[in-house]
Amino acid sequence: MRTRRSKIAGTLSLVLALSAACTDPAPEPKPLRTGKPTPYVVELTDVASEVGLEFRHGAFRWDVSPDPGAMLGAGVCWLDYDGDGWLDLYAVNSYANAEAGRWEDEGGLPRNALFHNVEGTFVDVSAGSGADLPVRGNGCVAADFDLDGRIDLYVTTDAAGALLWNEGDGTFTEGAAAAGVEGFGWHQAAAVGDVNGDDLPDLFVTGYVDLNNAVEGATLGFPNTYLGVRDLLFLNEGPAGAGRVTFREVGADAGLEVVGFEYGLGAVFSDLDRDGDADLYVANDTKPNRLYDNVPWPGGADADPAGLGFRFEELAAKAGIADPNAGMGIAEGDFDGDGLPDLFVTNARGQVHAAYRGQASDTVDPSFVDARGELGPSLTGSTGWGVSWGDLDLDTDLDLVIANGDVPVTDVAADAEPVQVFGNLTAQGSAGRFEDLGTVVGMRELGPLLARGSAAADYDNDGDLDVAINSIGGPLVLLESSGAAGNWLEVGLDRFAPGTLVTAILPDGRELVRETLAGSSYLSSEDPRSHFGLGTAGSVNELVVRWPDGLETVIQDVAANQILTVEPPG
Repeated sequence: MRTRRSKIAGTLSLVLALSAACTDPAPEPKPLRTGKPTPYVVELTDVASEVGLEFRHGAFRWDVSPDPGAMLGAGVCWLDYDGDGWLDLYAVNSYANAEAGRWEDEGGLPRNALFHNVEGTFVDVSAGSGADLPVRGNGCVAADFDLDGRIDLYVTTDAAGALLWNEGDGTFTEGAAAAGVEGFGWHQAAAVGDVNGDDLPDLFVTGYVDLNNAVEGATLGFPNTYLGVRDLLFLNEGPAGAGRVTFREVGADAGLEVVGFEYGLGAVFSDLDRDGDADLYVANDTKPNRLYDNVPWPGGADADPAGLGFRFEELAAKAGIADPNAGMGIAEGDFDGDGLPDLFVTNARGQVHAAYRGQASDTVDPSFVDARGELGPSLTGSTGWGVSWGDLDLDTDLDLVIANGDVPVTDVAADAEPVQVFGNLTAQGSAGRFEDLGTVVGMRELGPLLARGSAAADYDNDGDLDVAINSIGGPLVLLESSGAAGNWLEVGLDRFAPGTLVTAILPDGRELVRETLAGSSYLSSEDPRSHFGLGTAGSVNELVVRWPDGLETVIQDVAANQILTVEPPG
């Protein structure tokens, strides 16, 4: 049975949270905006080199080769690894196999990079950190796997996964094999959530292609010319004696890929039916996307032959979100403001991106309606990868950013494509409608990118969202946002708790809902804090934080333009 804290208890939480928030480093608060905010006056400017993000992806540095592992690129992860209140950045690297010898001659293989955020500027702390892996990397996810208060990293590659334990002194120790999450084979996306309700974070990784097993007589192109690799679900079993936590792989027992192995590229854990558990949505390349609804095993764990106590029921077709195109990245958010989760999936090679609006249904839960024809702008003509919902102009609704780049890669420059930015018109009275703002916000000046992983975050703690983008063979991009006209609120949690729902109730009664995710977009992790644009509202009447165990922290009368840290009920 769920409990809701009283107003008195909520007030106490406010005092505690504000006390914690006062220690969060942030620029001087901006004055409240009281006039009607003008939408879409924001500007996105690449400041990566100015703030110390000197990183270049290593693939195709000298020449392009037919190397699919290098062509699919890599992600980025925002994380506060040292707990100082400023988000640090982890960038995954790779290289083409044909160029490995040249790299060795030039001083060594390309390595992943860790950048420490020092009040809005970055210092490369990769060397000696243990996080600078020389791998053909793909994805990363930031998560506190052992719940020790320090954020760890999991990295996917074309060979095996790497688990980087945060030692708390600025260094990381690789321990995938000992933890049981090595996951041999080419895996791409990684996402974290508590799938069995034991308060321990579990790990899911998508399997992609087995390049050692070609499909004879294949009539479709890559990746269908090769067998797929199995998706993996690692169940966290807690500490092994006095050691770190260990995991066991239970994907098949839980009901993943019961028909055959597909080609997974994107994944997100989200409570899509709002029943309090972690559901799973997977974007597959050239295969239908999958929705795994998390349901209790009849009779509980004791009646379950595998002892899990839950199973995943595949519902994508019934729910209306089994898009069959070449799915890449996934964004989850409530873009039309009705309180229900919506989904966006980027697709490849000019296929129409998939946009789904959550809806109430008497026949299937969760349920979605295809919204591609309703949004307004064209959702075709590019190959999309990273994708983020975020209120760029702080007018209360979620805008959309898509990182694009052609595949297969034949020419690094010629295959680059513009980053797309779509402005949401919900706050202007057109619910769920968008307009193309790329040229308005500065994407023409940025120029095209051969982009792959991307992730949104407020890196400088100034209240607006910025976007980091990793690209094939190119420099890291950090799009800093400026000029937004609205007020804002950011809500952090004092512990790692993916699946937490944060609802901000505005003075006019509108409810803005955000869910804490660990792993989304394409191969990336975004800002772990819930970000709200508030428009002209100078405060939030009520902030409701529903933790994964169903308990709620309720805070009254929260002032705008601050970063707030919230604790669960004591």
